[in-house]
Amino acid sequence: MKKFQFFDKNIRQQRPEQNFCTFNYVFSEYICYLKRKHGNDYNEMNSKMEQLGVSVGIRLYEVVSLRERNKRETKLVEQLRFIQGIFWKHLFGRQAESIEKLKDRPNDFLIRDENPLLLKYISEEGHISPAQFMCGILKGILNASGFTCQVSYQFKTDERGVSYYPHTLFILSFEDAKDL
Repeated sequence: MKKFQFFDKNIRQQRPEQNFCTFNYVFSEYICYLKRKHGNDYNEMNSKMEQLGVSVGIRLYEVVSLRERNKRETKLVEQLRFIQGIFWKHLFGRQAESIEKLKDRPNDFLIRDENPLLLKYISEEGHISPAQFMCGILKGILNASGFTCQVSYQFKTDERGVSYYPHTLFILSFEDAKDL
């Protein structure tokens, strides 16, 4: 009897096998681990979450590109459309709401997600933010595809400053205007 090997699996499977409850449990345990290890050093904890996200983003970009047989995009706008559509769908089961170019900053783009699946079950506690992990994933994807950027986030707020958590805006800041 032949044993099932990981490499025997079809790389172009239609539905990704995901168990978000399990992932969220493991991710929340990782956050607890960081709290135990670093105490109140929130900058270090957020930095570690971003580093983990970059590592995950690079690997996910390779897998999704192989599954979708996506050619390497040389234009930033096309790569951002790939992230908003195909990649977001593989990662979260649906597309991101929108992607926009910021008018006041020519090298910056904005990805809007009204209800990120990662933030659905894990709330922001103090200065520790799970959204930093998602920023790391986006940074890893873009760096792996040849676009150097910095990624930050903010939660949508109303005129009084009340947050619409988890409605998240991811801000992608690119260094070189020639890539745009």
